[in-house]
Amino acid sequence: MDNLILQIINAFRNTLHMNVDVRKNAEATIENLKKESGYSRVLLKIIASNEIEISTRQAVAIYLKNMVLHKWNKSTTETEETYITKEDGEFIRENLIDALVHCDHLVQNQIEYMIGTIADKEFPTTWTSLMPKSIQLITSQDIKNMMAGLTTFQLAIRRFQYIPSGNKKREPLFKVVEESFPLLLQVFQLLGNVQSTESAILQRKICKIYIYTINFEIPKLLVQPEVFQAWFKEFGRIIQRGISPQENSKDFDGLFRNPWWILKKTTSRILNIVLRRAAVTRKADHKTSRDLHKLFMPKYSIEVMQLLLTELEQRNQKYNNNLINQGYLRHLIEYFAMSINFGITWCAFKPKLQAFFETIVFPLICYDDRDQELFESDPQEFMRAQIDSSSSHMSKKFYTPRLESVNFVIDAASKRGRQYFDSIMQFCIQKLNEYQQQPLEQRQPRIKEGIFTVLTVLSTFLINTSPYKSNLEQMLILHVFPELQSPLGFMRYRALTVFSEFYSIKYTDPSFFRNALHLVLNLMGDKELAVRTRAGSSLCNLVLVPTGTNEIRPILPQILDKIFVLLGESESDELILTIESIINKFKEEVAPYALDLAQKLTESFIQLAEAEKEDPESGVGSQECLKVLMVLLKAMRNIPRIFNQLETIIMPVLKLLITEDHFFYLEDALIVLTYLTYYPKKISELSWQMFPQMMHVFDACACDLISSFLSPIDNYISYGTETFLYHNNGEFLQLIIKLYKKMIDDVHMEPIDCSDACKIMESVIQRCMGKVDGIIPIVLESTCKRLLNTSKDNLMSKEFSVYLLEIIANCLIYNPYITVDYLTQNNLIQPVFNKWFASIKRFQRFYDKKLTVLAFSAILSMNPVPAFAVYGSNVIIPMMMTYTSDMMVIEENLDKADREREERIKAGKATEEDIEIERAKTMGEDDEYEEDVNLLQQVDNDEFEWQQIADNEDCEPDDEHEMFMDDLENATKVTKHFMEGGYDVELEDSGSEAEVEGDIEGDEDEELFESEQYTEFESPLDEVDGLEIMIKSLQNFFTLNPQQLATAMSPENQAKLQEYSNGLPARQEKIRLEKLKEKEEEEKRNRK
Repeated sequence: MDNLILQIINAFRNTLHMNVDVRKNAEATIENLKKESGYSRVLLKIIASNEIEISTRQAVAIYLKNMVLHKWNKSTTETEETYITKEDGEFIRENLIDALVHCDHLVQNQIEYMIGTIADKEFPTTWTSLMPKSIQLITSQDIKNMMAGLTTFQLAIRRFQYIPSGNKKREPLFKVVEESFPLLLQVFQLLGNVQSTESAILQRKICKIYIYTINFEIPKLLVQPEVFQAWFKEFGRIIQRGISPQENSKDFDGLFRNPWWILKKTTSRILNIVLRRAAVTRKADHKTSRDLHKLFMPKYSIEVMQLLLTELEQRNQKYNNNLINQGYLRHLIEYFAMSINFGITWCAFKPKLQAFFETIVFPLICYDDRDQELFESDPQEFMRAQIDSSSSHMSKKFYTPRLESVNFVIDAASKRGRQYFDSIMQFCIQKLNEYQQQPLEQRQPRIKEGIFTVLTVLSTFLINTSPYKSNLEQMLILHVFPELQSPLGFMRYRALTVFSEFYSIKYTDPSFFRNALHLVLNLMGDKELAVRTRAGSSLCNLVLVPTGTNEIRPILPQILDKIFVLLGESESDELILTIESIINKFKEEVAPYALDLAQKLTESFIQLAEAEKEDPESGVGSQECLKVLMVLLKAMRNIPRIFNQLETIIMPVLKLLITEDHFFYLEDALIVLTYLTYYPKKISELSWQMFPQMMHVFDACACDLISSFLSPIDNYISYGTETFLYHNNGEFLQLIIKLYKKMIDDVHMEPIDCSDACKIMESVIQRCMGKVDGIIPIVLESTCKRLLNTSKDNLMSKEFSVYLLEIIANCLIYNPYITVDYLTQNNLIQPVFNKWFASIKRFQRFYDKKLTVLAFSAILSMNPVPAFAVYGSNVIIPMMMTYTSDMMVIEENLDKADREREERIKAGKATEEDIEIERAKTMGEDDEYEEDVNLLQQVDNDEFEWQQIADNEDCEPDDEHEMFMDDLENATKVTKHFMEGGYDVELEDSGSEAEVEGDIEGDEDEELFESEQYTEFESPLDEVDGLEIMIKSLQNFFTLNPQQLATAMSPENQAKLQEYSNGLPARQEKIRLEKLKEKEEEEKRNRK
C-alpha cells in the first residue's frame, strides 16, 4: 500500500510539471493506477494528509471528486467502470467527515462537494452515521469541529429543500428534525453569547439548515408554540444585534463578505419565508401549514413588523457611516411590501404607511453617493443598475433596496386603493413645489431626482387618473423640461427618463414637445456617457408621437449615425430597441441606409456577444441586435434589390450562430433564417448553403427545439422544391426523412415535438406531389407503428394522435393506391381506420376536417373502390358529410365577419387600416402595427380601475410561486399515459348509418391545440375546394357502387348533397372573385 501511495503522489505531482511529456506520462500512469485495489481509498488519505504539498492534494481532491460524482450520480453506463468498489465507496463515505475536519482549507470545497453528492443519494437511509457524527462534532465546543459538523449537516439537509409537501421523500426529514433540532437550538442559543466571526458563520449555517427544512412544509416540531417561540427569539436577537465599527466593514464592497451582515441577511430572509408560507393557506396544505398560519399571523407577524421597523428607523444611528449590507436592507423592505398583501398585516401597517414611505422608502429611492460614484467612474454599471434600464432581465446584483422600495410604492398604490396613491402623490407634489420655490443654493436635487423616479414608476396610474392626467403637461413644462439643461448630469439623465415615460400625453401647444425633443437630440452629444445613452434610448418612445416623427424625419441619417456611435461607446440594450422603433416608424426613409444599418448591427452583435460571454449577466443586447435585424428584414421585404443584399450581410452571422457552439442564439438565428427564406418566395444559393448545416445542428443537439426549425425547413421545401428534391441525388430529402424517423420512431420523444415533425413531413408530401412515391411506405411505417403502439413507454397526446392520422390522410391524398396497398399488405386497414373513427371528435379545426374529407374522397375516387371502403361506406360517407357541414358553417361565419367589417367601414365606425390591423392580429402579425396602435397610449383613456379590497382581506397573489401553488391546488393530476386502441367500428349491413363506438370520453367538450401558437401555414391544399372534390368522389363512388346509396346516405344527406351540387357553380364563381380580391389586397399591402 505504501508503494501505491508513493506512485500516486508522484503521478499527481507530475501532472503539474512544466514538461508536456512528463505530464502525459503522469496522466497515463494515473489511468493505470486507478485499476489497483484500494486506489480511491488512497486518494482520500492523501487529501487528508498535511504532510504532502497542497498543490498535489488539490489535484488529487479534484480527481476523487469527479470519481465520486460518476459513482453516486450514476452518470456512467452499465459497461463503464467507476473504479470505486463497494468496499471503497463505504470507506470514502464513512471517512469523508473526518477528512473535512482535518483537511486544509484549499481542498475543503472538494470534500464538501463529495459529502453533498453522496448525502443527496444516501442520507439518511444508507448513510446512517452522518447525523450522529455531525451532532458529535456540533456539540464538541471546538470551533473547527463545529464548523465541519454544521457544514456536513447543512449539506445533508439541503436535499430536502425542494421536495414539495405531501411527497413521501420528505418523510425522513421529519425524523431527522425531531432528533437534531433540539440540540441545534441549544447550540444556536449558546453561540448567541459568543461575539466572534466564527460564531457568526456557525449561526448562519444553522439558519440555512432552518431554511432548507421549512422551504415547502414546516415540520410538526417547529410549529409547537414553545419551540417556535424559542427559534424566533433567536432570530429577533440577531436582527436586534448591532454591528460595532470594529466588526463592520470599512467600505461598501466589504459588506457583501462580512459574516455578521451575511448572518443578518439570512435571518431576515427566514422572516420573509415564514410570512409568505404562513399568510396564505389552502385546502390542500398540510395541517402544519395551517398551524403555522394560526401561530404566526395573529401575533408574530405584527411583532416581526415592529422589530424590522425599529431596525430601519434606527439604522443610521446603529451602524457607522450608514454602511449596511444591501441584501439585508432589501429583505427588510420586502417584508413590508409583502405585508401589504395580507389583511392581518395590512391592518397593523396601514396607519404607518405614509410615514414609512416618507422616512424610509423614499430616501432609499433617492440618488445617493454610491450612485454618484458610479455615474462618474463607471457609467455602464450605473445604467445597468437603474430601474428604467432593461429591468426585465436585471441580474441579482442589481436587485437592490431601491428596486424593492419601488415595488413597495407600486404595490401600495395598486393593491390598497386610490387614497394611498393620492397620499404618495401629495408628498411628491409638495416636494416639487418646495423645490421650485427655494433659492438655488438651498435646493436639494437628489430629492427631486427621487420624486422623478416615483413619478416614472407610477406613470401608468398618472396617465389614466383624474385630475393628474390633465396636469401632466404642466408638470413636465415646470419641473421636468428645465432639468434637461441642468448642470447636474444625473438630473439630465432622470429628466430624460421622465419625458420618455410620459411621451404620449397631449400638449395644448405642440411647441413644448418640439422644443423638449430638440433638447433630447442635443443631449445625444452630452459630455456624460450615461446622459448620451439615455437620450438615445428615449427616442424609442418619442418617435412614436406624430410631432416627434415629423421633427426626426429630416435628420434621420444623422440620428442613426449618433445612435451607432453610442452603440460603440455603450452596452445599452435599449439603444437597439430605439433602432427597432425607428425602423418600424420610418420604413421608407430607412431603406437607403438599410445596408449600412445591417452591417453595423452585425458588428454590434459580435461586439456585444463577446462582452456577454465574459459577463453573462451584462445584458442581452446581442439578442436585441438579432431582433432588430428581423425588423429590418420585414421592413425591406418588398424591396428585392435591398433585401437580397441584406442576405449577403446577414448570412455569415447565421453561419456562425447556427452551430452547436452557439446554442443560446439558435432560436433567434432560426427566425432570421425564416425571414430570409420566406419573404423572397424563393431560396437563393447562399441560403441553400445553410440547409445541411442547420439539419446537422438539429440532429446533433436540438431535437427539443424542433418548433424553431419548423418554419425555415418548411420554407426550403415550399420555395425551393426542385433543389430540395434533386440536389446531390436527393440528399436534402433524405435529411428530412432522417429527421422524421428520429422523432417518430423514438417513443420517448415528447408528443409536442413529434407533432412538429409531422408538420414538416406534411409539407414534403403536399409540396412534392407525384415526385416522392418512394418515401410513402417509409413514412407510413414509422407513422403507423407510433400511432398503434399501446405500450406505457409510448408518449402520446390527443393532438399528436391527430397529427399522425393526418400524415396517413396526406399519403392518401398524395396517392391512394400506394397508401392503401401498403396498409393492406401490412394488415393495417382495420387498426388504422378504427383509430381514425374513434378519434372523430378530435378533428376540431377547419384544416383537420378538410384533410379528412379530401383523404376519404381520394379513397372513394379509386377505381375500383377498395372493398373495405365499400363495406365501410356507411361510416365513411356520413363522416364526410358531417365534416363538410361543419366546414360550411365555419365558412359562413367567416363570410359574416367580412360583411360586418365592410359595414363598419361604410358606417364610418372603422377605417381600412383598423381592419388591416385586425387581420394582422388574427394572422399573428400584429407586431408591425404595435408602434402605431398598442404602444402609443392616450391620456384620454378610460380611468384606471382602482382596487377596492376591505382592509382585513388578502389581495390577489401576484407572486409567481403563489400563483403556481394556487394553480397546482386546482389542477387535476394525470398519473398514467393516455392509452388508446381496441375500438370497434360496427359495420353490419343494417340498412342504416353505423354508430361509431369508442368515442373518447371528454373529447367532445375538450378544446385541443389551444397551446399551439398560430402560424400562417401556407399549404397547396388551400387552393383546393374540399366541397367540389367530395361531390365528385361521391359521384364516382355511387356510379361504381349504386347499391350502397341507400345504406351509406340517409335521405337528409342525399338532399344535402343535391343542394351542394346545385350550388357548386355559384360557389366556384364566388371563390374566383375572392381570389381576385385577395390578390388586389395583397398588392395594396405591398405598395404600403
